[in-house]
This record gives sequence, C-alpha cells and structure tokens, in this order.
Amino acid sequence: MKALGFGGIDGEKQWAMAIHDVSLKFARDIKAKNLQGLDTDKLIAFKIHGVTPEFIDAIRAAGVNVSDSDKLIAFRIHGVSPEFISGIRSAGLNTTDSDKLIAFRIHGVTPEMILSLKQAGYQPDADKLIAMRIHGATPEWVEDLKKQGYDHVDLDKLIAFRIHGVSPDFIGQLKKLGYAHPEPDQLIAMRIHGVTPDFISSLQSRGMKDLSIDKLVSLKIHGID
Repeated sequence: MKALGFGGIDGEKQWAMAIHDVSLKFARDIKAKNLQGLDTDKLIAFKIHGVTPEFIDAIRAAGVNVSDSDKLIAFRIHGVSPEFISGIRSAGLNTTDSDKLIAFRIHGVTPEMILSLKQAGYQPDADKLIAMRIHGATPEWVEDLKKQGYDHVDLDKLIAFRIHGVSPDFIGQLKKLGYAHPEPDQLIAMRIHGVTPDFISSLQSRGMKDLSIDKLVSLKIHGID
C-alpha cells in the first residue's frame, strides 16, 4: 500500500481494510482512476458502498467525468447510476453536474417527471426541477391546476404557488365567490397578504361585493378585516 502512496496505516486501519476486503489489487485499480481526495478511508468507504473501478468507468462512459472521491460515494449512497443518468438524458435533460444529479435523487427528480413536464410544454432546467420537488409542484398537482383553468403557468410562478399556498382548492373557492380567473401574480399576492375565501365572504356578507382583487389585497395590507 505504501508504494501506491497510502501511508500511515495503523493496526486498526489494517483491520478495517481486511474486514472490507480492500486488497492491493483493488487499491491499485482505484488509484489508476486518478481520483481526488483518495486515501485509505475512502478505499474502505468505496468497498462499503460499492464504488468499483467498473462503476467509475460506467459513470464516466455515461458522460459524467467524476474525479471527486466523495461524490462517487454520494452517487452510490443516493443511487446515481449510469442507468439513471441515461434516463435523465433520454428525457431531454443533458446535465453532467454531479451535485445536480445527486440532488435529483435526494429530492425525487425522475426521468418520468421531466417527460411529463415536457409533454405539458415546459422546458425545465435542473434548478427548477429540484425546486419543484422541494416545494411539491408535482406533475399531478400541475394537472389539477390545469383543470382549474391555469394551463402552462410559468414554472417560477408554479413554485411560488406552492411556497405561498395557492392550491387548486383555493382557486376553486375563489370561483364560487365570483373571482373566476385571477392572474397568477394576483393569486400569489392574495396568499401573501392573507386574502382568504373567509375574508372575502365576510366582506360580502357586510355588503362589500364586487371588490377587485387589488382592492381586497389593499384592505388586508391596511389592516381592514
């Protein structure tokens, strides 16, 4: 091992390497991949998580030229496989960013999600896909919005909908109160400032009907309940 540049191996480290079958051949084969941050602890972690020379070759053949030892371990932990990378690419998103691929797996961005959004007319980038999953803007939820008349809303606004609580149910309640199709920005403003269906119903019951959305928002901003 010392001849390969792996020094400082004490008895405890030798025991761990033996337990996990870190052989001289394995170390030599991994060393040949020219990885960053490679030491005996990483060799042991590679064995634990299944980072093999063949896995590294397959990832690189898939177009992701990873040289960071920690990222390869993260790939195995989170399931970033050559097949997953190929699926993402086949869905029309050509990303080779290791951090983005790991985030995809952590947050549940799948080839199926990408295809569904593209079929709906969207061209999402990696960051928007991750944000959509973090905030719960799923293709199914987008489809529910479409049923309420909100077809092909800008992705940033869809994410804002989820952040602020603009839901198909909220939109449906507004329709019943006479607000058939507010603009996306108006819906977001209503949720930010607390213009709820109950607030509108209360105003209408006191004779304040046909108020514009801008007026409703203004009333809340000025503390009128």
